[in-house]
Amino acid sequence: MKPPLRRRLVITTQNDGAGASLAAHLAAAGVEVWSVPVVVSEALDDLSAVDAALARLPEIDWVAFTSVRAANIVGARPAWLDWRWLTATRPRIGVVGPATRDAVTAGGAPVALCPKAPGAAGLAKAIVATEGGSLDGRTVLWPRSAIARPDLRDGLIAARARVLDPVTYTTRAVVPENIAEAAAAIEAGRVDAVAFLAPSSAEAFAAALGASSLSLVRDRTAVASVGPTTTAALVRLGAPPTVEAPERTSGSLAAVLLSWFASIKGGTL
Repeated sequence: MKPPLRRRLVITTQNDGAGASLAAHLAAAGVEVWSVPVVVSEALDDLSAVDAALARLPEIDWVAFTSVRAANIVGARPAWLDWRWLTATRPRIGVVGPATRDAVTAGGAPVALCPKAPGAAGLAKAIVATEGGSLDGRTVLWPRSAIARPDLRDGLIAARARVLDPVTYTTRAVVPENIAEAAAAIEAGRVDAVAFLAPSSAEAFAAALGASSLSLVRDRTAVASVGPTTTAALVRLGAPPTVEAPERTSGSLAAVLLSWFASIKGGTL
């Protein structure tokens, strides 16, 4: 008698936000999910710099969001909630990806720009193009992570924008309690994929393994990336993705993973 086919097992590297959404999508499809959270994001205790920037909304031309977390934090501040979003022509809001767009619109603010070009650099280029190729005299508010890459700021400043970029939240690496169990499962070939939703989670996962690269992951299982920026980090860490989501959302990543599982042999969902 043949042994029963086992369920697919996917490790996710974040347990909140997009990580929780990805886990829910996969679990609903019958996939076993292990949460091995290697990064923790937290709003700053002191958001006075963010509030000071929001007090200048009348003179701001664009607000740029490059993460769901920033959109959620800013969207709960009094000045944001009190702004006349339905009638004001400025500021306009630009976002990176559908998940960030949904976070903004859920709070009642309209999104003017959600470019198909990936990443913060793509958003910067789209804002510049929308303003006719120059941001001279324009002010852009960019609420950001403490470890945000400078791509958006650099692109805007190159177009002569004034950029307000208050740190809104911190993202720090942690070593989860179940990292040894996860490493052993990967080593034994029991993990079908490890999913990464941000460059920081790729870097933190390598660090949690006590390694400078993700060669263990690359050699033993599939690597799933949410988008080009995360893919670039994975390539740099020696683990080019097996699959990449066509859209930078947890739902898109879940769909591409499930499709890939369906195309190969060796287990059920």
